[in-house]
Amino acid sequence: MRKIELIFGAVAATSIAYKFVLGNAINPIFIMSITGLSLFYTYFSFAYFNHIPFKKILKKESYSGISKWRILGTVGLGFGLGIIILGVLFSLMDWPFNTYYSLGIPILGIIGIISFVKYLSGRSDVYSRILKRILVIGGVAVIFWLTPQENLNEMLGIKTNQTEKTD
Repeated sequence: MRKIELIFGAVAATSIAYKFVLGNAINPIFIMSITGLSLFYTYFSFAYFNHIPFKKILKKESYSGISKWRILGTVGLGFGLGIIILGVLFSLMDWPFNTYYSLGIPILGIIGIISFVKYLSGRSDVYSRILKRILVIGGVAVIFWLTPQENLNEMLGIKTNQTEKTD
């Protein structure tokens, strides 16, 4: 599952960079990679962050050493990461009704605080991976959230009714 995350993440990061250079020419690849990464985190985060291989997701013995709170936390993390990634998609595509940040950032904040406390008490690899994802993906999302949409539209060369000047 790590390979899936790396492929979707690399294609998404590359397509975001190309979107700033090429504009709308890269939209299909951009939309598919961002949506794929969002769906991966939303549906498979409980297994991915708990080191459960894809072939053993449905086996009961795979979850024997994992507490129900850790599984619930990784499900919440996947939900938060998926929503944040969709917020980045909606911001860069200038689609309406982008309220994903107001839902995803508090979720990631709460899970980040809990993970940080758990990491300090045990130095577990699971919480280290969680904190890295929250810092990287959450950091990018906060940057896009704090950047006004008009500035993003100007950088991407998107013309809207609000940014066009009338003579």
